[in-house]
Amino acid sequence: MSLKKEIRLKIKSIRYEVEASLFSGDDSEAVLTIRAEDADDSPEVIEINSLGTLYDDGDRVEVTYEETEATGMEGSVTTVSFLRSQSGIVSMTRNGAVSTVLTFEAGKRYHCVYKTPYMPFEICVRTLKVENLLMTMGTLDIDYVIEIRGARAERTKFRMQILK
Repeated sequence: MSLKKEIRLKIKSIRYEVEASLFSGDDSEAVLTIRAEDADDSPEVIEINSLGTLYDDGDRVEVTYEETEATGMEGSVTTVSFLRSQSGIVSMTRNGAVSTVLTFEAGKRYHCVYKTPYMPFEICVRTLKVENLLMTMGTLDIDYVIEIRGARAERTKFRMQILK
């Protein structure tokens, strides 16, 4: 039995620069360079409240919402999805003004392309933690480091909460 319903979301993203190089070495070497104390200055905090859609077909769960000017991705639609049987592996797909597919799995590193109106960028994502309680407690927490090739890495603590 499928479920599709409109929901209210609260999304909070805390980002700060870190000293890390995700494009070189293996996953174990990348972990050693990523520490909270590497953070420079104060973090950038973005909080948005949004309307979205929750879709659950019993196997796959998807939450879709429109990005806003606050995130710098206005004109894009984001879909966060996972299989119920593998809730620790979360995909984030963005389509529109910017587009990409990011995969988050604790302890893993993934390469992908981030397409913008200006040019595509190669990025690397290293996930530190995924706590997916979306279907039980209404929260999804992802702690990850992202690096655009040739730029400084950023650590992001992302939280999605379904509001009652």
